[in-house]
Amino acid sequence: MFFSMKKLFFALMLGLAVAVGCTQEFDDSALNDRMDKIEQDAAALDAALSSLMERVAAAEKAVQAVQAAVAAEDYVVSVTVSEDGKGVVVTFRNADPVFIPLDLDAETIDEVVIADVTVEGETATFTYTDGTTVELPLYHEKAFALSLEVSNVTVSAGDVVKVAYAVTGATEETVVDVLAVSAGYVAKVTETHVEVTVPSPFVKGEVLVWADNGAGKTSIKKIGFEENSISVNEVEKVPAEGGEVVISGVSNVELAAEVVEGAEWLTAAPATRAEFSFTFTAAANEGAARTAKVALKTAAGDVLYTVAVAQLSGLTEMASKVWSVDVPFANGQSRNMTMDSEYVYVAQAAGGEGAIKAISIAYPTQVKDVKVKTHSPAGLDNGTHAISCVRMLPNTDEAVNGGKDVLVASNLTTGDGTEKLTVYVWANGIDADPNYFVIDSGVRRLGDKFTVIGTYQAGELWFFDFNDGNVVIRVNMKDGVAGLWGTPDLAYATGRFGVPIAGPNNIGECMVHPDVTFDGDGNPTELLLTTNAGNGFFTQTEGNAYAASAWTEDPSLSQTYGYNFFEYNGKNYISYAQVSADRDNVTLNIIEDVNGAADFKGTLEAKTGLFTKDLLDVPAAANTAGHGLGDCATAEVDGVRYIAVMGQNLAVALYQLN
Repeated sequence: MFFSMKKLFFALMLGLAVAVGCTQEFDDSALNDRMDKIEQDAAALDAALSSLMERVAAAEKAVQAVQAAVAAEDYVVSVTVSEDGKGVVVTFRNADPVFIPLDLDAETIDEVVIADVTVEGETATFTYTDGTTVELPLYHEKAFALSLEVSNVTVSAGDVVKVAYAVTGATEETVVDVLAVSAGYVAKVTETHVEVTVPSPFVKGEVLVWADNGAGKTSIKKIGFEENSISVNEVEKVPAEGGEVVISGVSNVELAAEVVEGAEWLTAAPATRAEFSFTFTAAANEGAARTAKVALKTAAGDVLYTVAVAQLSGLTEMASKVWSVDVPFANGQSRNMTMDSEYVYVAQAAGGEGAIKAISIAYPTQVKDVKVKTHSPAGLDNGTHAISCVRMLPNTDEAVNGGKDVLVASNLTTGDGTEKLTVYVWANGIDADPNYFVIDSGVRRLGDKFTVIGTYQAGELWFFDFNDGNVVIRVNMKDGVAGLWGTPDLAYATGRFGVPIAGPNNIGECMVHPDVTFDGDGNPTELLLTTNAGNGFFTQTEGNAYAASAWTEDPSLSQTYGYNFFEYNGKNYISYAQVSADRDNVTLNIIEDVNGAADFKGTLEAKTGLFTKDLLDVPAAANTAGHGLGDCATAEVDGVRYIAVMGQNLAVALYQLN
């Protein structure tokens, strides 16, 4: 029970005792009156008890309601005096109203109930009969309104942007929708975001977002879109002894800088905005030249710009080995290689299905297969080797292969002179099938090696003909497709010029200095031809006819391959590979190009040696039976010049200039 039964029983007994004690003068009427009075008093007492029990029950219910509201983190909407003036009615935000009686005698009630409710500021306080209190916040009806996370966004062409929104005072009838005002923009609404696809190419635009509560109230907001803009100043190379590195520029977005490569020697910096300047500290470098990459990120974490930071080597030697690996085929069988800024490519020369392996420059243990789709003209096989030589075609069009240089490869024609030369071009990247074209040459052993002149868009491929040792087959290209030189019904339908070379006509390649003069028919004034016996330098005599110069078959340049011409730190260099006489090793040579095209022969004869390095730390036995090819390629990656070198069936090594 919620009140004292002893107190009630005592009150009833006292009333009855008074009535029975007056019996000296018996009077029926008086007795009847008294009995009526007792009955009336008992009825009144019973009614009072029932009322008390109802109010105690209401008090208990109120306690439970307040406890539930506290647990649910509910709000109090209002506290009003009840109609009988003996309590209050509390209205909650998310629960039914509750009546709290406040006129109960705490001494009569055994349970702890609410004794008082007060409202002050933004809080309703409930005080219990034991003196403890609980509080609930007051709820205020908010005005109907739409709000957006941002109202102006900087983006790039083709971005998909998500902008969070919220609606205050929303009801079940509230609807949120969006309208792309500017052409090319596509917008939609989810439960939490406005999702906008930015057009490509970019145009400045706006999107309208509105909320309607279904009762005549509408709230409209606008999102404006501007293109991300960033200009980064040139970052100078860090000296070997280390020091401060400053990356600065101007941006219309808030940026943060994060070192994503090279964090072991470059310390990161905090965020900034507008005219930004990030300062880093570079540790001293006692090894080879190295690079780091710093990503400039937006507040959303998107990379807006990546800056390469290069540090000079602390070594005195011109180049240092980065790694060396075995030829990535089961039985060696490699004749040629090339490289770009991501991979070193090695071709398998073992007949059957052609294969090309791509060795990661950064992680040489990661080797992937280039997708090769070999082609057999009707009635012919794929030649002695389905894939023999690989080279890179310089590319000047961002729409081709993502702006990167293009891989090209050839097969090696059969010895009987019937096999056509097939050329493969990976214009869509190495993970896609290549395009191909067939050269109806009619000669033997084309494709052992070839030389790239010009670009993917307008260039030539030169193949040395070993049928009689005096012809270079010229295949002109436009946008990666073969064209024809001269008359189509000639045996050499793609153009040629004669080179009267003497001596063994073994595997070699033909090349020119990049600054050499070409005549009106596109023929170079002089060229270099390499063979297993030596090198020959030839000078144009008339049209496409060439005669040997005074210098031919120089033993000091025997078995040299893969001539590369490049500029580094303001000077011009030539790198090439040279296979040893016993064919069990290959040497990387880097010489300074002191004379240029004016005296290319003189430069090679002088052989101003800046760097010479054996590919193998310890010469290894190799398949030397008629195999003596090597190759060399170079590429610049984030300001660092890399040179790859290979010996046939031996190994592949990567060096970097310090």
